[in-house]
Amino acid sequence: MLKRYKKSVYIDVLDFINTPENHQEIIDFTGLPISVEYTSDGVQLRVIRGAYSVLVARLGECIVKESDGTLRVYTREALMSEYELMVTES
Repeated sequence: MLKRYKKSVYIDVLDFINTPENHQEIIDFTGLPISVEYTSDGVQLRVIRGAYSVLVARLGECIVKESDGTLRVYTREALMSEYELMVTES
């Protein structure tokens, strides 16, 4: 008989809001260098993981660190549809 199990995991999330303090928070959070680009499409943040590996987040998106340390980008809507907010730290 087929059985399905659900595993709850905790993730840490930081919003990209494009302030100098936010830039430092993201560097501290990821442990990686960043660059901020101002394009005709708007502001975007690049987290530089390696020469050919860059994580791109647009203004207002969330940078997510999963339990295994993997970094991802989510929109607020996608994040709220998959995860439940547990604790907010300032």
